[in-house]
Amino acid sequence: MINNKEVDFLAITIKDVAKKAGVATSTVSRTIQDHSSISEKTKKKVRSVMKELGYQPNLAARGLVNKNMRTIGVILPVSDGSVFKNPFFLEMIRGISKACNEKKYMVALASGTTEEELLESIQTMAKGGRADGFIVLYSKKKDRVIDYLHREKLFYAMIGKPYEYENEIVYVDNDNQLAGKDATDYLLALKHEKIAYIDKKFDQMMSKERLAGYKQALMLAKIEMNPKYIIQGQTKNNGLEEQVRKLFSSENPPTAIVAGDDLIAMELIYLLKEINLSIPEDVSIISFNNSIFTEMVQPTLTSIDLHVTYLSEQVVEKLVDFIEGKQTLAIKVILPHEIIERKSCNWQTGEART
Repeated sequence: MINNKEVDFLAITIKDVAKKAGVATSTVSRTIQDHSSISEKTKKKVRSVMKELGYQPNLAARGLVNKNMRTIGVILPVSDGSVFKNPFFLEMIRGISKACNEKKYMVALASGTTEEELLESIQTMAKGGRADGFIVLYSKKKDRVIDYLHREKLFYAMIGKPYEYENEIVYVDNDNQLAGKDATDYLLALKHEKIAYIDKKFDQMMSKERLAGYKQALMLAKIEMNPKYIIQGQTKNNGLEEQVRKLFSSENPPTAIVAGDDLIAMELIYLLKEINLSIPEDVSIISFNNSIFTEMVQPTLTSIDLHVTYLSEQVVEKLVDFIEGKQTLAIKVILPHEIIERKSCNWQTGEART
């Protein structure tokens, strides 16, 4: 049974807020939209009354009136579900959700186990008017999703440098080539020369650029790159584990690894331990993302912090500016990174392994 107090709460309208605050209903509406025409003093007063009365704006209903659903679709890479186990994407989704909440936007996730399934999900959202814009959390070559968003002239922004339409797209990224170079330079400074690059996401732009940075660092250090030291694949089933085992049982194994991300680094730590190699005494490892797993694995993992939360905030801010007409030109934002040192890297002593 609903009591009178609950009925009063459910019946509260924008008019009640306006009357209590002594302002026009349009002022309350513009306060909800955080419109620049309303002073901060008035906004503070109206928000205080909204809180006092327990008023919650109906974003969906207001979106129908304004032809703006105030919803952003977040597009995940094609995955069998493993993407939801990756702390990078989870942290990204959390950051985007927080930033959207602050902008009074809702978030809808678009995912699929195949490219066709993902594209169908996005088309349903777009044609049904269920999203005002989209944020793509990856960048890969020959992507039908990007082609569709671009062809239909939908509002969208990317996290990562695009393969196509670079000068026509809003995107936020790190300098991944520099990050790959910095990771390799870090190992070179520890006197390692036999450095491997191991990754799974070979079809994504960030991996391509980090590999380019790895190669650049070796070239500048006048160290000849060994093609056998570069391993790229997607799953254990396509031979990645087998390739790693083969590499480290060869006559001239690496003494250090640049790993594609923290999850790959964790897999490598456990795999190398299985073949009786110690981290960092036998092999040093540095990776990317600085996720929660860096402190959970032993030894703790040296990793490059890409400042994912700030990355999320920036992509939401730039996309909302486009949706609301505050920005009309394509823009790119490149954010800094930093190396967080832990215990997975050590000086190369040159001693023989036992």
